[in-house]
Amino acid sequence: MKNKRPAADPIKMKYFEVEVESLGGTFEERLAKIRAVGKLAAEDFESKYKGIREWFTRYDQISILSFGFYYFLLSEEGYDEEAITGGLEFPPYFQELLQAFALTMPQSFKYHPFSEEVFKFKSDFQEIGELNRLKYYNIPESATTMDDVFRHQLRSDIMLHTTAVRNWSYEHKMTAVTLDLALGVSDVFRVVHGFDPHLFLKVLYRMVEEVETRANLHRQKTIGIIKAKNFEDTFEVYEKAFPVQKTSKEQREAMINMSGKDLEKLKPMFLMHSDMFLDKLFSFDFSTISTLSGDQIPAEKLKKIFMKISLSFGDLADHDPRHFMLTNPIHERPFIRIDDNTIFSTMWSTLTHLSIGILEKFCSENEKLRKKYNEVRAEYLEDKIESLFRTAFPMAEVYHGSKWTGKDGKLYENDLLVIADNFAFIIEAKSGQVSPSAKRGAPDRLFKTLKELIEEPSDQALRFIEYLKDNPKELVLPVKKGPSNRFDASRLKYFIPIGVTLTHLGMAGCNLKQLIRAGVTEKSIEELAPSINLTDLESVFDLLPLASQKLHYFQRRRELEANFEYIGDELDLLAWYLDDGFNFSPEMQKYGLINVTSKSKELDNYIIGSANNLKVARPELRMTKWWKDILTRIEERKFANWLEVSYILLNIPISGQQHFEKEVKELRQKIHAGKAEFTHNWILMASQDTERRFYISGYCYEDIYFDERNDAMSDILHSEEANNAKGVLVIGMNVDKDHYPYSILGCRLSAELFDNKYLKMVNATNQ
Repeated sequence: MKNKRPAADPIKMKYFEVEVESLGGTFEERLAKIRAVGKLAAEDFESKYKGIREWFTRYDQISILSFGFYYFLLSEEGYDEEAITGGLEFPPYFQELLQAFALTMPQSFKYHPFSEEVFKFKSDFQEIGELNRLKYYNIPESATTMDDVFRHQLRSDIMLHTTAVRNWSYEHKMTAVTLDLALGVSDVFRVVHGFDPHLFLKVLYRMVEEVETRANLHRQKTIGIIKAKNFEDTFEVYEKAFPVQKTSKEQREAMINMSGKDLEKLKPMFLMHSDMFLDKLFSFDFSTISTLSGDQIPAEKLKKIFMKISLSFGDLADHDPRHFMLTNPIHERPFIRIDDNTIFSTMWSTLTHLSIGILEKFCSENEKLRKKYNEVRAEYLEDKIESLFRTAFPMAEVYHGSKWTGKDGKLYENDLLVIADNFAFIIEAKSGQVSPSAKRGAPDRLFKTLKELIEEPSDQALRFIEYLKDNPKELVLPVKKGPSNRFDASRLKYFIPIGVTLTHLGMAGCNLKQLIRAGVTEKSIEELAPSINLTDLESVFDLLPLASQKLHYFQRRRELEANFEYIGDELDLLAWYLDDGFNFSPEMQKYGLINVTSKSKELDNYIIGSANNLKVARPELRMTKWWKDILTRIEERKFANWLEVSYILLNIPISGQQHFEKEVKELRQKIHAGKAEFTHNWILMASQDTERRFYISGYCYEDIYFDERNDAMSDILHSEEANNAKGVLVIGMNVDKDHYPYSILGCRLSAELFDNKYLKMVNATNQ
């Protein structure tokens, strides 16, 4: 068991896997063929899905559940199946279905070695997962055009992903958020329920750790059997490791003969027998759980608590198994009551994911507590966002809760305004909860939730941006408590709207264009702001140390939404950004859909390792050392318009940086050798994208021409080649001095990018 953030999604998200045009015939004929595939898959799914229950007529439920979790969901430290194979053979939601089906009938005690049919068992579930995907090809009759078909497929992809996704963030981040929320409601919670929710959640997480310890110990025991050198050693190792009676000489001889006197056949017999003890790894009595609480929660109290979050065998007898896909009861009740003193579960790999739902379940049982919880969620999200931005942009002005009057006469409130130089982040927090049915992909509820969590923050942010643009002056905006927010809006030239949620929306919330094309929202891409989850925002700020990088990421992130078709969640995009700063050539748009799912796996080692206090290399935006040093020096000095200058530099990928450095080095050598063609010499390099063209010049001058330097730089900035650029930057280097990484910078920025045209020479010099 590992502290990771698995996408846990066996479905490869595709806009339309079947190439309709390749099927031949008219559109109507091709559509009929696709519907036939979907209809047949839907029929097969029903029969295969019901067949899950049949496994429990032949085997004990506890044995199957234990076997499935131990062999299919646990992995050795350092092995990431999804990263290596591109998917999961047995994703966590399979185990959830299995546990739900197990509870539809009384407990069976028919123990047989389950390993005899393990391959068929896994194959059955994999077929169910594939049929569940294909059944969405049964396109409704109301879809009569290609656009209708495309929209249906997009909505199906969103539902499939939401149904299968687990662990919305890295485990340590999920536990931190859930524990913080529990701490915020603890006073009211204790009055209502009689125990501390913060402590109880920590107990649940300790149980997860205990299961991991037990599983590792069990594995070590079985490894000891495999390593045994002879028959006697095998018996001794097994009998010492497991609670079994010691065998006599005659019994040993009989078993050796059963194996055909083959040691490699005897060992599997012991391994199969060891499976009988797997259920002990996942079972807890209340005295043990009380010990994990430091004896702060008595066993009797724990028994009452677990009554609310556990089920007994047979409790789901009247439930329709078809609903398990969307509203599985075990999400709120992940434990099974074995007897009056023992609970059991195989939800340990996703218990952190489920724990916030458990907290919310208890909070929803009392109106006062429910109200308190919602208030805490909202305040917690806003406070965390403000803290993150203050840390990430220590040079910025930060204003919280500005109230202002719109053109319609209504009073509005902005959650957070962050002003850095001429840039303004307009942040809106949305702490609303996603209902259990929406989390599992129930269509109406899911799309309504997505609409609320994305549209509302976008409307609020863009409305405030319009207000700031319409009022370019000194503003004094009131707040709920304390002095009014006072700032000069006239200097704001560039606005970046961001919606931040506490709920993770995965790929569905990350790709705005996909939501538009799926008909989830009727807004245009210009009317929507990118949405990011709080824990993903933490990762973005952590992995982009410079303020200029963070700003560039979010601006390019918004441009990416408008110009590219892609699939991936926020951390996939972050890992993609680290490759080249989203500075890819326009030709990439010709490739159609760009799939970056699982790209975030490149970040796992650092994010997980650093959380565990390990020394791990931090992934960085790929830049040459010189380029990085220039950006760092600019950020240290923070001269006028330093962020614009940094922004130009960040629009050059590492390949361009390397080429530029090579040309500059050759130019310097020519000047030193007296072989330069002119008195003033420079090179001029353009960025790849003609639609957002930037130019960077390397101007190498001799100290004797110092007085002519500024005129030469002005000539470069106004050169005909760079006339239509969004920005031009001159990096001036006195070849007779040891200035590093530059001697002087000069830039020209166009009105198209920053709302007004201006020329600025930046005397960031060592002279």
